[in-house]
Parts: sequence; structure tokens; C-alpha cells
Amino acid sequence: MNFLYKRIFLGLVIGFCLAQAFPGQAQIRQAKVREILDGPQVYIQEKQAQVNDLADRGQKVRTGESRTELGFDNNAVMRLSKNSLLVVGKCVLLQKGTLLINGAVNGCTSNIVAGVRGTTYLLEVDDTGKQQVRVLEGEVTIARQDVPEVSSVKQLGSSSSSNNSSKSDPAPALPKPPTTAPQEVTLKSGQEVEVSPKGDLGIIQNISQQDFEALLTGNLFTGFSVQIPAIDKVQQEFSRLFPGVPFPIQLPNISLPSIPGLPFRLPF
Repeated sequence: MNFLYKRIFLGLVIGFCLAQAFPGQAQIRQAKVREILDGPQVYIQEKQAQVNDLADRGQKVRTGESRTELGFDNNAVMRLSKNSLLVVGKCVLLQKGTLLINGAVNGCTSNIVAGVRGTTYLLEVDDTGKQQVRVLEGEVTIARQDVPEVSSVKQLGSSSSSNNSSKSDPAPALPKPPTTAPQEVTLKSGQEVEVSPKGDLGIIQNISQQDFEALLTGNLFTGFSVQIPAIDKVQQEFSRLFPGVPFPIQLPNISLPSIPGLPFRLPF
């Protein structure tokens, strides 16, 4: 019996350690509204939301002319631009608009799933259904998720008699032609990819310096009271990609108190 208890205890410890090491594997149960900017037009299930309101799994979050920041129960942060719509779930399903995710949260659309392990990236769906994924720091794997097409032929016109031997049967569904488009791509820091409305993955491109700066000075970074937790990692990747270019976001200076008795200054 003691051996059984030891095995149960060991299993619980291992499970806890894995959850801490890989927080992205945790299930997203809800998101909390942390900040609302540019007016009150943020809605949960079409009800006007307030700061600290919760959006549970399966519920919709929509913005009008406002922006909002939400925090997940795994400490990840999400920002939603104006005129956006998403559904909280195992992945954050973006139906339209632009979404900034910082942390271990998988984003998805009707065509793709973005698998992450703690990173900062943007997901966008425009009015035509075209999608775009941009990675600011970390790594994101974009996998195509095809929904099986159900083909059915609807008989039109007047009904014929039951003894009419010329009555045609529904035409069999034609097999879907094979696609040469990749089913999965992996984006690293400073890379982006477009996805067609049908879910076809495009060619991986590098984010230009001008576009990177425009993102960092755009409406998903400016105006919020607190910057995203991984802004220092974004700065590191920006400096690596564009050496010598000033980071466009002013980060707060951290002053370290002097420690009596030390004959030297700390290098940092």
C-alpha cells in the first residue's frame, strides 16, 4: 500500500512540474478584461463589458471602436484591436480583426491553428477572410485545419411520379484534387506568413524594419497602462534583427539601489 501511495505522489509531482515547464499545455478556461481603451465598446456575449468581467470558455468577445486587453488564467495576455471578434476556447478563435497574444495561448481561425510555447505574435483576419500571422519573438507553428467538405446535390424542379424510371440519382461527389500547398509552416522571430481565405499557406517572409516599427507603434502597443510582460524579449529580437536601430518603445528605466560595502559597480 505504501508503494501505491508513493507512485500516486510521484505522479502528482511530475504532473505539477510538467505544467510549470510547459504552461502552454494548460487548458484555457476563461479570460478577464484588464483594460478598455477608446470608449466602452467591448462586449462579452453582446453584453457591454467592464474591467474585471470574465469571458468563459465558449463565449464571444467583441470590440466596436474600442480596444481591450484580457488576461488568461495561465498568465498569458491578449490584446484585441477595434472591430474584432473572437471566441474563448482551447484555442482563441479569431473570426475577424487583429489579435496580439503574449504567452502560451494558441490562436486559431477557421482554417489554421497557431501552436506556441510561450511567445509574442499577431493574428489578423480581414474582411475578405485573408489571414496573416506575424511573430515578434519566439516561435509559432502554423498548421492548416481542413474542415471536411460535405457534398450534396439538391434536386430542383417539380417532383416526378414514383413509377418514373428516368428519375436521376444524385451525382456522386467528386474527389477533392490534391493540393501542393504546405500543410504546416514554422515561423521564427521577425517572420510572417499570409493565409488565403481557403486556408492555403503562403511563403514565409521576413518582417521589414518599417513594418516591425509600425506594429510596435500601432494600436496594440500604445495607450495601454502597462506594457506586455515579454516586451524585453521583443526588444532583444528587434535589436538582433535590426542592429543599431533604436527600439521604438520607451521602456521604463530600472534604478538599482547601491549596496554598501561593494568596492565596485555591478555590470548591469
